[in-house]
Amino acid sequence: MFRTTFLVSLLLSAAALSVTTSAMAAEVSQLDESFVKVEDRAVKTRNEALKQALQNVILKNSGSQSALMAPSIASSINKPTSLIRQYGYKEIDGEQYLHASFDHQKIIRLLRDAQLPVWGQQRPLTLIWLSLDADGSRKILNDSSTDESRQTITATANQRGLPVLLPLMDLDDSMVIAANDVRGMFNDVVASASQRYNTDYFVMASIEPSADGLLNYNMALYPSVSDEPLFAPLIQDEGKVADADSAMGAILLALSEYYVGQYAVADSGEALQTQITFIDITDRKQLVDIEKYLQQLSAVKRVSLTTLRGVTAKFSLDLFGSEDDLQRLINLESKIRQQVVQRPIANESLDPLPVSQTQSTNYIWLGN
Repeated sequence: MFRTTFLVSLLLSAAALSVTTSAMAAEVSQLDESFVKVEDRAVKTRNEALKQALQNVILKNSGSQSALMAPSIASSINKPTSLIRQYGYKEIDGEQYLHASFDHQKIIRLLRDAQLPVWGQQRPLTLIWLSLDADGSRKILNDSSTDESRQTITATANQRGLPVLLPLMDLDDSMVIAANDVRGMFNDVVASASQRYNTDYFVMASIEPSADGLLNYNMALYPSVSDEPLFAPLIQDEGKVADADSAMGAILLALSEYYVGQYAVADSGEALQTQITFIDITDRKQLVDIEKYLQQLSAVKRVSLTTLRGVTAKFSLDLFGSEDDLQRLINLESKIRQQVVQRPIANESLDPLPVSQTQSTNYIWLGN
């Protein structure tokens, strides 16, 4: 059973996550699919599995557990057939799974109609430094570990559509960081060790037994790149749970809820618009790719190319959220380089003093 969970988590991770560590962030695809373990192919079993599959897909696209409590969402989960595109069964290592895919546009419309945030494909990549007990000593969970905790993180993160990395803990890592650095929350040491991984965020977390037989966990999230000293974490959480699976589930839930607050976008109900300018356009395919990219952003309602002059293209965007929401999503994209431009403000008076300047941003499409 354990090996099956591991194989399924690897299968889903390969299908769902495309991580470019040199450029930060990750593009999560297959947001409309889910695997659910089943005991048989009876109608009752199938119907319950389809409900669970839809619930998983809702969580992937909203990122928040609270979305499941919305009346319209709960009603749809109880009647999933109207949203199903196809389903079938797969056998993996002797275990049977129902594999269901749903109509992605209908899922997004369901969330929008419920006025819930939608989390797009481009998501922050998080490096997890996790300190665990191992045979009476402490260790940092590494990417090649066969420990059950490794498989649990993979499966749980995938279920939430949360791109994560674990450190290699090779010679380079071992020379600069130890489990006690993570357990002691020495953020400067961990931040330095995290630089080689080029992720958007890093987490320090530890799980250890308590005297009452339960497990204590704590975690703190930091940005991998910051202009300010890392004095305070972005979020911090701690608690006491029955087992390691529950501890890691709580840690990943805290991450997911934070990212939803930062990157998922709900419809504001207002008619918000903005314009965005791309420069160094050399062929029509770039225009098509840019428009396709902008249209899939969860902050964007509609896109139209309004001006094309030489190598400069200006797009008009109707937004679900604010310009800040849009900018946070663009900041995750490795295919775009931003160029800050200082523009003079016309001085209509006779004052001989230098004119003031205003700052704007142009964007350059780098493609694949």
